Amino acid sequence: MYRHLYSRRIKGIQEERLLYPRTVAIEGTSACNSACIMCGHKNMKRAQGVMSLELYKRVLEQLQDWPIENLLLSGFGEPLLDPHLEERISLAKSKGFGNIGLVSNASLLSPEKAARLISAGLDQMHISLDGASPETYHRLRPGLDYSKVVENIDHILSLSPRPKIYIQVVTLSDNEKEITELRRLWEHKADRLIFRQAQDWAGQVPLPDREHSPHLMEQNFWPPCRYLWDQLNIYWDGTVPVCCLDYEARQMIGNVETDNLAGIWQGAVLGDLRQKHNAGQRDQISLCRHCRYFSVWW
Repeated sequence: MYRHLYSRRIKGIQEERLLYPRTVAIEGTSACNSACIMCGHKNMKRAQGVMSLELYKRVLEQLQDWPIENLLLSGFGEPLLDPHLEERISLAKSKGFGNIGLVSNASLLSPEKAARLISAGLDQMHISLDGASPETYHRLRPGLDYSKVVENIDHILSLSPRPKIYIQVVTLSDNEKEITELRRLWEHKADRLIFRQAQDWAGQVPLPDREHSPHLMEQNFWPPCRYLWDQLNIYWDGTVPVCCLDYEARQMIGNVETDNLAGIWQGAVLGDLRQKHNAGQRDQISLCRHCRYFSVWW
């Protein structure tokens, strides 16, 4: 019964998003300043770089009339390393985009940087913070300074006006004993505290089975992946991967240097992948075959 209702709800959402995604994520840079143990960036072979402002402006022009809900200026890198970040935010604001956000580890979120982001018009910031102690945090996110990150978060939270601040925690066996303390520290300070399961990045980063245990997955129920209907991703060089978990761009569905974005989102390549997911044939897609991401559609 639950599966039937879940499937009906999914079908309705799919129909709403055939023409346009809910979120567009633009990767300003693929560089990162950490080597987090739950992330595949440290093994990434894809070239690193920064999206040119010329390409970014062309992307915005194509997106300007799309009724998207969120513009995410993040990809598979640390967005605060992007030398054009503030200008990208300002350009998007000037074209009428709302809900402009990014995902960051906040290690570079100095008071000066925070002021520039707010002045540019940043609406929301998802900050990754996976520990409530320096020991746990440094084990999960080597190369970063826990005390400095907490100081940076506290500072931006003290400002007015400021973007909405969402603290997101990847739950692992390494930090499970600190979940209660993380709640105590941040639940009433941040605008929202979000707990996420660790991902295996489409089968590219092995994780223990017990860190993948959604209730429906245990019952061998695999709904279609929401990313195929929900989010369009554009990497710094114009490559459009099938989803944000494809950090190597193994399964490309287009490139904005040569293809129209509407044609990519509404085209036959993505349409075929959606059809396979709806038919329970994700094993026929090399990228999806070993992926253990469980889609929550709302």
